[in-house]
Amino acid sequence: MRFGSRLILWAVWMVAAAFAVGLASMVWAEAVKPEPVGISSDRRFEDFGDGTIRDRETGLIWTSKDYWQMENKWLNWYTANEYVQRMNNKKFAGYTNWRLPTVEEAASLYNRRKRNIDKDGDKIFIDPIFSKGAGWSTWTSEGKQNKALVVSYKDEGGETYQDKISGTDAFLRPVRGPSS
Repeated sequence: MRFGSRLILWAVWMVAAAFAVGLASMVWAEAVKPEPVGISSDRRFEDFGDGTIRDRETGLIWTSKDYWQMENKWLNWYTANEYVQRMNNKKFAGYTNWRLPTVEEAASLYNRRKRNIDKDGDKIFIDPIFSKGAGWSTWTSEGKQNKALVVSYKDEGGETYQDKISGTDAFLRPVRGPSS
């Protein structure tokens, strides 16, 4: 075999080995979850102490704080999408698949029997394992034309279309998953 052929084979082998190591580390990171530092009273949610909370019912991983709590400012739907991309680029909590929730996922957090406090000191109906002081709703990934659906955690909950640029309920709780 000629030197050039061996060099090409060696390069292909190195690329394959690097890919295998990268894939194995991703699988390992997903398989080795830390022990939760807190569990909700109904045992549905697990707080991992790294800014994430796992919903054992849906398998979703949520941020324990929403955008308002992390950045202390409003955001529109476009900025919400940019924000989750930045979270992925920074590997927030070790993950690169953060996103806006679907309407169903966001609505799954609403529970009339649970009480939490929003940024204005009013009641919202999400589990108190989530940090107090959040916004009262979240942008979702679902929209049409210049509007996107927002899910509310106040009062009776529900969903409304908001303008993607000037929506008045401009909060975001990023999600990833579902996980196994």
